[in-house]
Amino acid sequence: MEADIEVAGAGAAAYSTAELMAVVMSRALEHNDGQVGGVGAGATIPMAALRLATLTVAPGLNWFCGSSGGFNPTFDHLPLTAADPRALHGAEATQTMQDIVDLGGSGRWGFGFHGGMQIDRYGNANLIGIGPYDNLRVRGPGSVGLPWAARMSGAYLFTWHHNPRVFVERVDHLSGPGWLDGDSSRAELLDGVPGPRLVFTPLCVMDFHETSHAMRLLSVHPGHSVGDVAAQTGFDVIVPDDVPETPRPTDQELFLLRTRVDRGRQLRDLRLTVG
Repeated sequence: MEADIEVAGAGAAAYSTAELMAVVMSRALEHNDGQVGGVGAGATIPMAALRLATLTVAPGLNWFCGSSGGFNPTFDHLPLTAADPRALHGAEATQTMQDIVDLGGSGRWGFGFHGGMQIDRYGNANLIGIGPYDNLRVRGPGSVGLPWAARMSGAYLFTWHHNPRVFVERVDHLSGPGWLDGDSSRAELLDGVPGPRLVFTPLCVMDFHETSHAMRLLSVHPGHSVGDVAAQTGFDVIVPDDVPETPRPTDQELFLLRTRVDRGRQLRDLRLTVG
């Protein structure tokens, strides 16, 4: 119910939850320095993270905004979607949608960001709809580019909302394959291409267990607890004995984010929710 939904708080007046997520995601992209990757339509926070990463931990990153085709943009006013004309600002090149589809389908993306109306314990995502296919309670936009997760060796999952309706035991429909049924199921079906690495939410960061490939809690954002994550997740997430707090943004990271990436402060106004 609406009364149970609250705007996610970062636990500090100095930054918003969306800013925290953008910073945390940018740090993870050090792993992808030198690779080529991209984002889809509703990727405001990943675009901020990618732009920030090129200014900090991953100067050799090459990335594109899927809907606009802008390659390595240098915007300082954050686009609201990948189709926003601002996603072309300072771009080194542009690509047609046909080129982008070819990159995704052929597995030449080193990494990418995607989410879903539902995400399950193995990182499978659903954008088709909620309920039986012939009688959907809620219709989604369709699979869009999520099937490319089958060919992507470095996928990241993200969501603006953390609640049991998003994080479900099993997705109603499979749009973007994660680790499928866990264990070795993905390796057997998808030629050994690894599944998603990390999951970013308004509450926490999660990864996947090395052998079972079930979702595991990696860190909890400031102002929240392990209990909050458990209460808002529709399956039993793996909880290690010691779960650290997500490191807060540094002054330098916030300075770069607000002056070189998001001068319009879009990330201050995004409505991320818990519950």
